[in-house]
Amino acid sequence: MPIYNFKTQFAGLVLHGTKRQTLRARGKRPAPVPGQIAHCYTGLRTQSVMILGKYPIREVESISISIATRTVRVGQWGAFRDLTCDEIEQLARDDGFASADDFFDFFRSQHGATFSGYLIKW
Repeated sequence: MPIYNFKTQFAGLVLHGTKRQTLRARGKRPAPVPGQIAHCYTGLRTQSVMILGKYPIREVESISISIATRTVRVGQWGAFRDLTCDEIEQLARDDGFASADDFFDFFRSQHGATFSGYLIKW
């Protein structure tokens, strides 16, 4: 059962259905799979916890982001491709950012020079 905690800046977007995806770093848990239910919250492990919704996962792709080169690669089963500038801009907007610049700034502040994980869509 995938459980995702969202920062306050994204909570309203998830709650209102504007943000229908999340990028998550690889971790100890296995990757989510399509068909599983994403349980979305904000404020987990606090007294102000709030459920944002439960959504069936429809797509999961591996994603890698390089801040230095401003590139994003996505793919499944070893078949990766680089996103175009327009696709990166759309990815950023779909993920709740005003622009690709904001997207890259956020990932630099949260993850450093590179990010590797999953793009999960519901």
